Formats: sequence, structure tokens, C-alpha cells
Amino acid sequence: MDNEKSEEIRRKQQEIINLKCELTSQESEIGDYKIVKTYEARLRGETDPYDTNALLAERQKIRDKINELQAELEKL
Repeated sequence: MDNEKSEEIRRKQQEIINLKCELTSQESEIGDYKIVKTYEARLRGETDPYDTNALLAERQKIRDKINELQAELEKL
């Protein structure tokens, strides 16, 4: 495998790691923390603390990008 291809693989793998961190990070605008807080509010019968539809849509965009990158990696 040449260096250019190795670098492309490494770059895509790192991007996947970064995107997964964005989904799970407490500091992220779309992190799991907000999902948990939404569930907690619903269990208490309270209103959602965040715009749930927008949050879920943004999280899906990240998942779609991860899937796209993984498919690209498989082709390499």
C-alpha cells in the first residue's frame, strides 16, 4: 500500500473517530448528554429541554457521514 493511500485511510479513520466523539461528548451540541436529558424530562412528564427534532436530525447527519466514510474505507 502506498503512502498516499495509507494517509487517506488514516485521515478517514480519524474523521470517523472525531464524528463518534461528537455524538458522545458532553460538550457537543448534539451529544448523548442532550438525549439523556430529554429522556429524563419525559420520564418526569416535563417538556423537552431541547428541540428534539432538530437534535435528532443533526445526529442522523453525523451517523450518515460515518456510514459514508466507512463505505469509502471498505473500497480502499
